[in-house]
Amino acid sequence: MHLKNSTGVIASTLAALSATAAIAATTPYDLIRPTWPLSWDAKVFENFDTTVTKKIGVLNIPATPASFKAGAMMPDTLDQAYLDAINTKISPIRVNQAGYLKSDTERQFYFVGTKASEFEVVDADGKSLSTKITGTFTATETATKSDWTIIAGTNAATNDQQRYKVEITGPEGNIFVGKIPQNVPTEKRLRIKVGDEISSTFIVSDDVYTMVKDASLKFFGIQRSGNSESWFHGPSHTKDGGGKVVVIESYKSVAAEGYTSKEGALQGGWYDAGDHLKESQTQAFAFAALAVMHATNPAKDVDHYAYNQGEFVKTDDVPDVLREAKHGADFFLKAYEFAKGVVDDMPVSVGNFGSDHGWWGRPEVQDYVTVTGRGGSAERDVRLGELGSNISGEIAAGLAILSKDYAKYDKKFADSCLVVAEKMYDFAKALAQGKDKYDGDKPFVNNKRAAGWGSPAYQGNNEFTDDLALASVALLYATGKKDYADDMIRVKDLFPKQSIRDTICAGCFAGGWFAADASGMLKNGKNTSWANAHSFALYALYKLILADKTKATSEYGLTEEERLAAIEDCLADMIANLGDVSGTGTGSIVLPKGDIGWKQNTVSYDPIWYTMLTDQAWIFNGYQAGNIFEVLAYADVAADIEKQGVTLPAMASTGLKASEMRQLGINQLNYLFGINPWDISFVYGVGDKNDAHPFHRAANPEGKNMPGLAYKYNAPVGALVGWQDPATTSMNPDRLSWENFYISEVTLNAATLLTSALTLVSNGGSDYYEKKCDNCDTTEASPFSNEVYAAAYHYTWTDMDMFNIQIFNETMKDVDSVVAYVYFDATEEDIDACGAIFDEDLCQAYDIAGFNKPCDNDSEIRNYMRSNRPVKVEDTYNKDKKTYTWAQAISVGTIGFGRKLRFDISISSGTKVDGKCETLRTPAKVKVTDSWSFTAHSESKDAPAYDGAPDWDKDQGDIQQAPQDPYIVIRSKGKLLWGYGPGNTTSDRVGFVKPVEIAKARMQVAKNKLYVLASAQGSKTVKIFDMLGNQLMAQDFYGTRTEVNLAKLPHRGALIARVVQNGKTLATQSIKVK
Repeated sequence: MHLKNSTGVIASTLAALSATAAIAATTPYDLIRPTWPLSWDAKVFENFDTTVTKKIGVLNIPATPASFKAGAMMPDTLDQAYLDAINTKISPIRVNQAGYLKSDTERQFYFVGTKASEFEVVDADGKSLSTKITGTFTATETATKSDWTIIAGTNAATNDQQRYKVEITGPEGNIFVGKIPQNVPTEKRLRIKVGDEISSTFIVSDDVYTMVKDASLKFFGIQRSGNSESWFHGPSHTKDGGGKVVVIESYKSVAAEGYTSKEGALQGGWYDAGDHLKESQTQAFAFAALAVMHATNPAKDVDHYAYNQGEFVKTDDVPDVLREAKHGADFFLKAYEFAKGVVDDMPVSVGNFGSDHGWWGRPEVQDYVTVTGRGGSAERDVRLGELGSNISGEIAAGLAILSKDYAKYDKKFADSCLVVAEKMYDFAKALAQGKDKYDGDKPFVNNKRAAGWGSPAYQGNNEFTDDLALASVALLYATGKKDYADDMIRVKDLFPKQSIRDTICAGCFAGGWFAADASGMLKNGKNTSWANAHSFALYALYKLILADKTKATSEYGLTEEERLAAIEDCLADMIANLGDVSGTGTGSIVLPKGDIGWKQNTVSYDPIWYTMLTDQAWIFNGYQAGNIFEVLAYADVAADIEKQGVTLPAMASTGLKASEMRQLGINQLNYLFGINPWDISFVYGVGDKNDAHPFHRAANPEGKNMPGLAYKYNAPVGALVGWQDPATTSMNPDRLSWENFYISEVTLNAATLLTSALTLVSNGGSDYYEKKCDNCDTTEASPFSNEVYAAAYHYTWTDMDMFNIQIFNETMKDVDSVVAYVYFDATEEDIDACGAIFDEDLCQAYDIAGFNKPCDNDSEIRNYMRSNRPVKVEDTYNKDKKTYTWAQAISVGTIGFGRKLRFDISISSGTKVDGKCETLRTPAKVKVTDSWSFTAHSESKDAPAYDGAPDWDKDQGDIQQAPQDPYIVIRSKGKLLWGYGPGNTTSDRVGFVKPVEIAKARMQVAKNKLYVLASAQGSKTVKIFDMLGNQLMAQDFYGTRTEVNLAKLPHRGALIARVVQNGKTLATQSIKVK
């Protein structure tokens, strides 16, 4: 997250691929996931410029991906170079790569070129359909072109961070508009063919946007913090609440006196963007919006996932949007509990902007970082004073809705939501009214401003009436209390400087929070976003309170006159707000005009890309998603008014053009999913072509600034990349692509707006995939190798052979008593004559934060090597060469998890002094580079292939990691951790190639709870034993995750935890209970 400165800122069934059975799925949205192109250019990497780096072999990957299969679904994790290679082909055919609704009568797509008359719809393999389907283009006078430069990175642990640069030029010419015929096959992948050009895939289905919504919700799962069953990462920041308590003053954090930290009390919530901050402004907005979208469209909120969105077979019977909203509610209720019921003391933001941005790695690791300036648990500030009336209003709105809509699933939780919602509304209202106390006699201590306050990350949320308007709607919906109806649209002089128009006018509310600017709910050119909830307030007002005449008058206490006036005002303000974000595009839709004379009633947009005004240049797609939500929300309200035949008091009740506005919103979504200058879908995991360099820590290792715990790129499914305004069709970053955070960042705000817009065009379908998974990837969420391993390269220094050997600990625990073994060949005479003396010239320890220092045991390591000569390996005599294989031990000591040790080892010759070899720092008489640990190996039935240690310059290891060396052996307390030794030296190995059998379940203890993460579905049992083998307890669970409360165990200290499934042990681990 970087500083954002705002001026406001199924019914149908999707048939099977076969005619007889539903799709055996891997996700609910398999039909719109990325697939391989129909061909692969094995020479594509010749266009990648690797001279931008001094690193060697940055494209040392197969020219054609091993998993490539034309038209098949691509793997979830793939080298980013392959994804960039796909994007080097900007097709002249631009389609919505998710797909089109059956009900979409336009189904637009574009062709860019000098001429085009006819196109053909073909199948996913590019072949003609059984009945050939063709169509013709409509020519336009609009010319376009595009280019895109990608600057890829390796990681940020060194100064040489680039990997390659590739410059892409798209086709240039006029835009020809095609419309996919209405008689094409549905529920299957199709393509467009023009001449020899073939497009990306798409589908035609009324379920398409339900599928996209399924994908978009998974980004919320990625952003979850705490022990929250994220499908993407393990438990993270579970110590939140233990950092220092601070309060915001003048956008800066200062220590707050008189408060006590509580470790773990504030775990949960959502991360803001590509960082690990939990920001009140975006968390509250996401929470309120999710709650509103469920309540206003309950039939469209389906149960496709369990709480863990990786599980779509055995779901939890709770609608998915509602369940995600509960995740937000849980965090805010924890904040209320932390504050002991004093709303002013609620910490709803966690993290320090500066230190959090000083570290790049996976979220499940950061709690273990202890170095200052890297955002570890001690630097996760507990932040007070970030409620105001605006944020507390949004939280109250979300809690109020859940108090009603979640009651059928958990009545106790729902009741708690209502209690806190009403308390927070009272707080927000009193602060907005300028009072110095709330809830009786509680003073405002930490929150002094109703709006206009900010944090280092967010500034510009300068209003509160929109949030309190939404809160009054939600509380009226939840309780039916007259007071909330009064605050909503009746009370005059509700807040200081409220201006109520004396005359009745369309768009001017009679009173309440909705009578804000010019007596209306007007946002004046600001996009719907984290800072502006006006459109959600207006939409919720109509859908929850006004739409149903009976409920409005009987449950909510409105007169019919009030109801009709409010419908008119709501509609007029929605039109005025759309007019304010219309921009200067030449496409337009004229809507009925209200009585706020200076507001326009023409909705203008760019007729090619369908974009509208955004008040931010950066993260363009996020703010455009706000526009799309507004367009579709208006269309939904207008369509209902048209359907009911409502006669408005003053405004025209006809000409609302609901269908035209809905089509505009759909065309705007077309842009996001592929009909754009770069021929990509901006939503990760949806469509055949996505950007591959998001500014997101958990997904993208390009920014990793620590040595260990390496992880692969994994697309942040459902995230909407920020990108840029298509008015500029040249995408040329001024830095590494991932570093362009104003373009590359993915945010909670954008995901909220996208999911909200998708809800409005989804259909609530649930039968378009079979809840069965034949080939699902059930590996554990952790991306780490869970290995201790060695890497090495050779260099020459003063004519001596030197080896840079690095040992990484990528397990989730420290390893001690570590000894590494280097094997080489020599005669007995060579060894006796001191012909191969191993000496440690340098030892550096790199911590989990990326800092390095001399090893604490540097002298011990050096002395050990000098006093422990190489040991002969038995049964290794080579008669031809008269040599044996010898083992040189390196006593490493302890390596903390996530750490790395670097040794520069010299091989020299010397002379004997008092029976011991002393080095003369002259070249060795033995060629160690040609021996076991460093020479090339062919794959055998017992060991893997190895190219041998590369011969690099001395400092090459400072800018890139050496390749892993599987022929250096590592042991801890004698137990083999890594490597293949000669003869019988590693006969205790289990398995082949992978030196360590990765556990099928992992366990971690935090605050007397045992958290278990298993790699397979099904029923399992966790058993706890004492050190004598006596079973103390057992707990059954289903799925991949559980937690075990150890607090009631009669034993403390060291215990044994075991995970068992079908009589087989998946994992055994020693644990410590305090």
